Amino acid sequence: MRVKSGQFSVEFMIVITFLLIALATISMPMYNRARADAQRASDLADAREAASALANALNTVYAGSVGSKQTIEYWLPKGVAAVYADADIDGVDTDNDGIPDNPPRNGRLDVQIWFDLNGDNIPELGNREAVVVVETILPSRWDENGNPKQDWENQCPKIEDENLRVDITRRTLHQVTITYVYSAGYAQPRRIAIVDNIIKVI
Repeated sequence: MRVKSGQFSVEFMIVITFLLIALATISMPMYNRARADAQRASDLADAREAASALANALNTVYAGSVGSKQTIEYWLPKGVAAVYADADIDGVDTDNDGIPDNPPRNGRLDVQIWFDLNGDNIPELGNREAVVVVETILPSRWDENGNPKQDWENQCPKIEDENLRVDITRRTLHQVTITYVYSAGYAQPRRIAIVDNIIKVI
Protein backbone atom coordinates (compact mmCIF):
# COMPACT_ATOMS: atom_id res chain seq x y z
CA MET A 1 0.00 0.00 0.00
CA ARG A 2 2.84 2.39 0.80
CA VAL A 3 4.50 1.68 -2.53
CA LYS A 4 1.30 2.57 -4.39
CA SER A 5 0.85 5.70 -2.31
CA GLY A 6 4.41 6.79 -3.03
CA GLN A 7 4.00 5.93 -6.70
CA PHE A 8 0.77 7.96 -6.80
CA SER A 9 2.54 10.94 -5.23
CA VAL A 10 5.37 10.80 -7.78
CA GLU A 11 2.91 10.47 -10.68
CA PHE A 12 0.82 13.31 -9.30
CA MET A 13 3.90 15.55 -9.07
CA ILE A 14 4.90 14.67 -12.64
CA VAL A 15 1.40 15.48 -13.93
CA ILE A 16 1.32 18.76 -12.00
CA THR A 17 4.80 19.67 -13.34
CA PHE A 18 3.69 19.07 -16.94
CA LEU A 19 0.52 21.09 -16.35
CA LEU A 20 2.55 23.99 -14.93
CA ILE A 21 4.97 23.87 -17.86
CA ALA A 22 2.06 23.85 -20.32
CA LEU A 23 0.40 26.73 -18.47
CA ALA A 24 3.64 28.74 -18.47
CA THR A 25 4.15 28.04 -22.18
CA ILE A 26 0.70 29.45 -22.93
CA SER A 27 0.55 32.29 -20.41
CA MET A 28 4.06 33.79 -20.80
CA PRO A 29 3.57 34.94 -24.42
CA MET A 30 0.18 36.37 -23.42
CA TYR A 31 1.77 38.18 -20.48
CA ASN A 32 4.62 39.52 -22.62
CA ARG A 33 2.14 40.71 -25.26
CA ALA A 34 -0.04 42.43 -22.63
CA ARG A 35 3.04 44.06 -21.11
CA ALA A 36 4.23 45.32 -24.52
CA ASP A 37 0.74 46.68 -25.29
CA ALA A 38 0.62 48.48 -21.93
CA GLN A 39 4.08 49.99 -22.55
CA ARG A 40 3.03 51.09 -26.04
CA ALA A 41 -0.11 52.75 -24.64
CA SER A 42 2.00 54.53 -22.00
CA ASP A 43 4.50 55.71 -24.65
CA LEU A 44 1.71 57.01 -26.88
CA ALA A 45 0.19 58.88 -23.92
CA ASP A 46 3.58 60.49 -23.16
CA ALA A 47 4.01 61.43 -26.84
CA ARG A 48 0.49 62.90 -27.05
CA GLU A 49 1.15 64.96 -23.92
CA ALA A 50 4.44 66.23 -25.41
CA ALA A 51 2.84 67.04 -28.78
CA SER A 52 -0.02 68.88 -27.03
CA ALA A 53 2.42 70.91 -24.90
CA LEU A 54 4.44 71.84 -27.97
CA ALA A 55 1.33 72.68 -30.04
CA ASN A 56 -0.13 74.83 -27.24
CA ALA A 57 3.16 76.72 -26.84
CA LEU A 58 3.39 77.31 -30.61
CA ASN A 59 -0.23 78.56 -30.62
CA THR A 60 0.44 80.94 -27.72
CA VAL A 61 3.63 82.37 -29.22
CA TYR A 62 2.08 82.71 -32.70
CA ALA A 63 -1.03 84.43 -31.30
CA GLY A 64 1.19 86.80 -29.29
CA SER A 65 3.01 87.93 -32.48
CA VAL A 66 6.64 88.99 -32.86
CA GLY A 67 8.44 89.21 -29.53
CA SER A 68 6.39 86.50 -27.80
CA LYS A 69 8.32 83.85 -25.91
CA GLN A 70 7.44 80.73 -23.91
CA THR A 71 9.38 77.95 -22.19
CA ILE A 72 7.84 74.52 -21.64
CA GLU A 73 8.94 71.08 -20.45
CA TYR A 74 7.79 67.67 -21.65
CA TRP A 75 8.89 64.03 -21.62
CA LEU A 76 9.55 62.05 -24.79
CA PRO A 77 9.40 58.26 -24.43
CA LYS A 78 12.01 55.82 -25.65
CA GLY A 79 11.50 54.94 -29.31
CA VAL A 80 10.65 58.42 -30.58
CA ALA A 81 12.53 58.84 -33.86
CA ALA A 82 11.42 62.35 -34.91
CA VAL A 83 9.45 65.42 -33.87
CA TYR A 84 8.12 67.60 -36.71
CA ALA A 85 6.42 71.01 -36.62
CA ASP A 86 6.97 73.14 -39.70
CA ALA A 87 4.85 74.54 -42.54
CA ASP A 88 5.20 71.30 -44.54
CA ILE A 89 3.73 69.20 -41.71
CA ASP A 90 0.01 68.97 -42.39
CA GLY A 91 -1.73 65.59 -42.55
CA VAL A 92 -0.36 62.03 -42.64
CA ASP A 93 0.19 59.97 -45.81
CA THR A 94 -0.82 56.48 -44.65
CA ASP A 95 -0.49 54.71 -48.01
CA ASN A 96 2.71 56.40 -49.23
CA ASP A 97 1.10 57.87 -52.36
CA GLY A 98 2.25 61.40 -51.52
CA ILE A 99 -1.24 62.63 -50.59
CA PRO A 100 -1.98 62.83 -46.84
CA ASP A 101 -5.25 61.11 -46.06
CA ASN A 102 -5.38 60.23 -42.35
CA PRO A 103 -5.73 63.00 -41.25
CA PRO A 104 -5.79 64.95 -44.54
CA ARG A 105 -4.22 68.35 -45.14
CA ASN A 106 -6.48 71.12 -43.86
CA GLY A 107 -4.36 74.28 -43.96
CA ARG A 108 -3.17 74.01 -40.35
CA LEU A 109 0.31 73.02 -39.24
CA ASP A 110 0.54 69.79 -37.23
CA VAL A 111 2.91 68.81 -34.46
CA GLN A 112 3.80 65.20 -35.24
CA ILE A 113 5.80 62.78 -33.10
CA TRP A 114 6.94 59.67 -34.96
CA PHE A 115 8.03 56.37 -33.43
CA ASP A 116 10.48 53.76 -34.68
CA LEU A 117 8.52 50.49 -34.37
CA ASN A 118 10.86 48.09 -36.16
CA GLY A 119 14.16 49.07 -34.54
CA ASP A 120 15.90 50.62 -37.57
CA ASN A 121 16.29 54.05 -35.86
CA ILE A 122 14.18 55.90 -38.44
CA PRO A 123 10.55 57.06 -38.19
CA GLU A 124 7.89 54.74 -39.55
CA LEU A 125 6.59 57.30 -42.07
CA GLY A 126 3.33 56.17 -43.65
CA ASN A 127 2.34 53.97 -40.68
CA ARG A 128 -0.53 55.75 -38.90
CA GLU A 129 0.02 53.64 -35.76
CA ALA A 130 3.53 55.08 -35.42
CA VAL A 131 2.55 58.76 -35.16
CA VAL A 132 0.86 61.14 -32.75
CA VAL A 133 -0.68 64.20 -34.45
CA VAL A 134 -1.83 67.41 -32.73
CA GLU A 135 -3.07 70.30 -34.85
CA THR A 136 -2.11 73.94 -34.23
CA ILE A 137 -3.66 77.26 -35.24
CA LEU A 138 -0.60 78.12 -37.35
CA PRO A 139 -1.01 78.06 -41.14
CA SER A 140 0.70 75.37 -43.18
CA ARG A 141 1.92 75.71 -46.76
CA TRP A 142 -1.30 73.98 -47.88
CA ASP A 143 -4.82 75.40 -48.09
CA GLU A 144 -7.92 73.81 -46.52
CA ASN A 145 -8.39 71.67 -49.65
CA GLY A 146 -4.84 70.30 -49.53
CA ASN A 147 -3.55 72.39 -52.42
CA PRO A 148 -0.25 74.33 -52.20
CA LYS A 149 -0.68 78.00 -51.25
CA GLN A 150 0.75 80.66 -53.52
CA ASP A 151 3.41 82.80 -51.84
CA TRP A 152 3.20 80.65 -48.72
CA GLU A 153 6.62 81.80 -47.48
CA ASN A 154 5.12 85.22 -46.70
CA GLN A 155 2.00 83.73 -45.09
CA CYS A 156 3.66 81.17 -42.81
CA PRO A 157 6.40 81.88 -40.29
CA LYS A 158 9.47 79.68 -40.58
CA ILE A 159 9.41 77.25 -37.66
CA GLU A 160 12.83 75.93 -36.73
CA ASP A 161 11.70 72.39 -35.95
CA GLU A 162 15.12 71.08 -36.99
CA ASN A 163 16.20 72.15 -33.48
CA LEU A 164 13.77 69.70 -31.84
CA ARG A 165 15.87 66.87 -30.42
CA VAL A 166 15.25 63.16 -29.81
CA ASP A 167 17.12 60.31 -28.14
CA ILE A 168 15.59 57.15 -29.55
CA THR A 169 17.22 54.86 -26.98
CA ARG A 170 16.03 56.58 -23.77
CA ARG A 171 13.18 58.49 -22.15
CA THR A 172 14.11 62.18 -22.06
CA LEU A 173 12.88 65.35 -20.36
CA HIS A 174 13.03 68.39 -22.67
CA GLN A 175 13.07 72.08 -21.83
CA VAL A 176 12.01 73.97 -24.95
CA THR A 177 12.05 77.74 -25.43
CA ILE A 178 9.99 79.10 -28.32
CA THR A 179 10.41 82.71 -29.49
CA TYR A 180 8.63 84.57 -32.30
CA VAL A 181 11.23 86.78 -34.01
CA TYR A 182 11.52 88.99 -37.08
CA SER A 183 14.82 88.97 -38.96
CA ALA A 184 14.88 91.09 -42.10
CA GLY A 185 17.89 89.25 -43.60
CA TYR A 186 16.06 85.91 -43.98
CA ALA A 187 13.98 84.66 -46.92
CA GLN A 188 11.20 84.09 -44.37
CA PRO A 189 11.76 87.01 -41.99
CA ARG A 190 9.05 85.92 -39.54
CA ARG A 191 10.52 82.98 -37.66
CA ILE A 192 9.59 80.91 -34.65
CA ALA A 193 12.93 80.04 -33.12
CA ILE A 194 13.11 76.87 -31.02
CA VAL A 195 15.83 75.98 -28.52
CA ASP A 196 15.48 72.41 -27.22
CA ASN A 197 17.60 71.21 -24.29
CA ILE A 198 17.48 67.66 -22.96
CA ILE A 199 17.70 68.18 -19.22
CA LYS A 200 17.13 64.65 -17.90
CA VAL A 201 17.61 61.15 -19.32
CA ILE A 202 16.22 57.89 -17.94
